[in-house]
Amino acid sequence: MDLGTILLLTAVAIGVLDAIVLLLGPRLRRYETYSFITSTTSFLAALGAVVWLGVLVFTNQFQYDYVNETTKISADFLLKLSALWAGQSGSLVFWTALSFGLYFAFRLITRGYEDDKLVSRAAIIMVLESALIAVNALVADPFRVTTDIVRTDGYGLNPMLSTIWNVLHPPIIFIGYALILVPFAVKLAGFTMKSVERNRDKIPVVESFTRLTTAFSWIMLSAGIFIGGYWAYIVLGWGGYWAWDPVETTSLIPWLLLTAFYHAKPTLKKNDVLRDSFLVMGYITVVFATWVTRSGVLTSVHGFGISLVSWTMLITLLANLIISVSFALYSGYRDMEDDQESSFLSFFNIKDVRLFSIKMSLVGIVIVAATSSIGVALPATYNLGIAIFNPANLEDGMVGIDIEFFRIGFYAAAVFLIAAAFYCMRTSFLSIKKRGFVIVSLFGVGGVIAVVSLMTGIPLPTNYWAANFLIPIGAGAIIFLVIAFARIMLGKSEVLSTRQVGRMMLHLGLVILLFGVFMSENVVYEDNSGYLENGVNEIAPGIFVRVSDINLHHWNHDRDFNMIVTIEVIENNQIIGIGYANVQGHPGWGMITHQVYLHTTVLRDVFIAVTGFTTVTPIPQPVYQVTIQSKILPFVSFVWLGPFLMISAIIPMLALEIGFLRKSLAKKDEHLYEPEETIVETAEN
Repeated sequence: MDLGTILLLTAVAIGVLDAIVLLLGPRLRRYETYSFITSTTSFLAALGAVVWLGVLVFTNQFQYDYVNETTKISADFLLKLSALWAGQSGSLVFWTALSFGLYFAFRLITRGYEDDKLVSRAAIIMVLESALIAVNALVADPFRVTTDIVRTDGYGLNPMLSTIWNVLHPPIIFIGYALILVPFAVKLAGFTMKSVERNRDKIPVVESFTRLTTAFSWIMLSAGIFIGGYWAYIVLGWGGYWAWDPVETTSLIPWLLLTAFYHAKPTLKKNDVLRDSFLVMGYITVVFATWVTRSGVLTSVHGFGISLVSWTMLITLLANLIISVSFALYSGYRDMEDDQESSFLSFFNIKDVRLFSIKMSLVGIVIVAATSSIGVALPATYNLGIAIFNPANLEDGMVGIDIEFFRIGFYAAAVFLIAAAFYCMRTSFLSIKKRGFVIVSLFGVGGVIAVVSLMTGIPLPTNYWAANFLIPIGAGAIIFLVIAFARIMLGKSEVLSTRQVGRMMLHLGLVILLFGVFMSENVVYEDNSGYLENGVNEIAPGIFVRVSDINLHHWNHDRDFNMIVTIEVIENNQIIGIGYANVQGHPGWGMITHQVYLHTTVLRDVFIAVTGFTTVTPIPQPVYQVTIQSKILPFVSFVWLGPFLMISAIIPMLALEIGFLRKSLAKKDEHLYEPEETIVETAEN
């Protein structure tokens, strides 16, 4: 048995032993010490498994199937590093180490509180979840030794993954996924207790660590989705920056649920079960996203095929879903009579305009999350039935939901999200009534434009009526927020706190992102044409593309090639951009990769990709014709600016949470020895 497998088995066995020790609790003498030793051992074993996998990768141990499939001798340091998470089994080992690491951090921070119900139960949940991920890693078997002849060199990463973006995107997403484990465990543990019990005498370090990991997870998921979108944008065949691919969509759902939690927190103060369920379901959807990636039941450019780990991950998902939903429903039912204000009807109280804005945003977020979940879960469930009862027909019988379903949910949610932006801050600029009048007027203008574009087919300004309906209100919201912020900076309005400024930046970033999507995804000018060398074609009024050079080099045969096409973008009879679009054949992988050329300005991108080529005359001097796909994408820069503003808005809040955790740790000993009747007040978000 390989050392890596032994380490994973050790992490699982010691983790389960740790859970047993915590369950026995005071009945076992010095159980706190034993439990801390087991938590340390399980973490070191999981970390050791990742380190050992890294040793195998960096020393080119090609007798291991995983190493053979993900790296080669000529790979540079970063590509070898990315091999740790580029493959299915490697990513599960990486996730295992992250989970056990977070559990160990939780045990360090809560040392001395082992006899607290919430702490001990959260610890049990956390270590068992980590052990479940480790079991899935064991099933994936990253340390399997080949039974064939050992190669002298590996295959290396899939050419589409042999990029710096693969070094950044997957680990950021997995760190975000792992961090949700902490709020999931703490909140689910709270569901096992009565409302009065879980909300009385809260432990400052637990509260601070939970808030910190929640905020950090939101930032990492935001950054991961942002980087993944840009990666997809510049790699042809991945549907632009967003295609509602099943794996893209499932990675979005946990982010939406975390965002919903932040909106539910100030609006559902009394109904903590409903509020905290967003965090619990956030982790469930992380497991769901991982299962979708590895199940093979949905067609995806990101996914793996069906294997044994598909079924063990499904068991993990169902177990988590059943247990979590059961505890949430039971806890919610039991606590209904605790406070009449916990009634869901209180959600519709709109006395406070800022709370009204938050509630409207929450409705929009829930619409997108529900649409995304249904759009992936329904076909996945149907295809799972085929995989179980008629596996031979899986490839031919698989179904999916049309992209229009996701678009309807997205645009419906945008109505609430954009309207809410007008009420997200208290400002003397425009009274509440005037803001309402502006909103109604802009929706009216958008409605007229939408009807005209729908009836006539004229792009006003896009070719999708729903986008045309929302573009006026989106532009109005951006203008309103910018003016309001400028007035604050100039001292013409009340000064906002750090949190209030962050909230405003979040809304501004979100509206900018939505506006960029409305304008850029509904392409008006798109062209697919063939070009000879020095060929010119008009792709939009006044905008031309010229192919000035076609440089094709074959290596071993006609499928092993590299083509570099020199592109000139011409506007008003002037060359405004020169760049290269690349097409490369990879016969060993049976695939072709593309690198697009982007001519970028603040207000638009000219997107150019070579999608294929043919030989017009082979001799005496070969003449080639390339097929070029070109698009004009207005305001696509807003798609990148929006998330940047949103992440920037949360970073100061993350710093505040770090400060709260440091303070609570500094006063930890003082709190440990306070009389039991003392009520500890913790910092609120």
